[in-house]
Amino acid sequence: MKTSAAIGPPTISSSLLREKMQARVISLFLLSLTCSVGAKDAMTRTASRDDGSHISYYLAQHSHDADTLLLILQGSDCNSVLNITSIHADYKYVWPEADLLLIEKYGIDNKLKYSADPARKDCPAQYLEKDSPAQRVSGIKVVFDTVRKAGQYKTFILLGGSEGAVIANQVTADVDYIDATIAFNGGGRWFIDDVSHSIAAEYRNLEEAKKDIDDFKGFAEHVRSSKPFELEISGHGYHWWHQMLSIDQLDTLQNVKSPLLIIQGGRDTSVSPQKTDEMVQRLKELRKDNIEYRRYEALDHGFKNSDGKILRKEIVSDMNKWLRSKLGNPKKYNAH
Repeated sequence: MKTSAAIGPPTISSSLLREKMQARVISLFLLSLTCSVGAKDAMTRTASRDDGSHISYYLAQHSHDADTLLLILQGSDCNSVLNITSIHADYKYVWPEADLLLIEKYGIDNKLKYSADPARKDCPAQYLEKDSPAQRVSGIKVVFDTVRKAGQYKTFILLGGSEGAVIANQVTADVDYIDATIAFNGGGRWFIDDVSHSIAAEYRNLEEAKKDIDDFKGFAEHVRSSKPFELEISGHGYHWWHQMLSIDQLDTLQNVKSPLLIIQGGRDTSVSPQKTDEMVQRLKELRKDNIEYRRYEALDHGFKNSDGKILRKEIVSDMNKWLRSKLGNPKKYNAH
């Protein structure tokens, strides 16, 4: 971690804690840990942000007359979205008839080689400085505005896992043209609860985890209450940490008007299934009938069961069935 000596939070001065946080927190919002050749048939395009920087995005056409666009959002890793295996192998099949839209994060393009190292040394400096939930949402809206001008697409679907789930919810709450959204393993109302759950999962009991949890809460309070300062931990800078620790997902979801499916693995040690349950229960009390919830009790953050088998294809099939119940009945996806 890099931090100014004048304002660095004393609660995280321990090198051991820093190492634990580096390893732990990045695991919270990674969508994939395996490399892929990417979507070779995707057309590479660019759009411009208000600050003059370029957003790289890719449009893979299923057919020349497709009227549905599926945007899939990756997790929090510093990698090109083209190198996320799970997207190209499975998640794109949540709606097989759709054209596929993928959007790079700030400062990243397809020239960045894949790395599973959260502390990779070649992560672009612009990414570390600028990446944040608000920046991702802003970039997505810029790309959507560009793509929608052509008038080809009538239906828009969002799919996001982990951090991508948080971003998908925010985009859907901000715009009025998303027809259906699926957010999986994105955690509960507050990020700090998910991190605390992740810390506790590494210990035999809560009492043993208490010191690390308290240390993290001290770090979180410092970041939330401080003006921007030099910070790099778990591959993220101040703006990412500050915003992630400030987002109220319950508030976001209350503003979603279109159909939205929340999926949560019951064995998830990266985010808290219990806090997700509590958030969904509150949404029910608020009569948010457009939001549905499915908890897969036997699966973890990567949809793996206790035997180590990944059941992602089966989950994607369930996602497809849910979408068909909301949007119609095109070609059915079968787990392969």
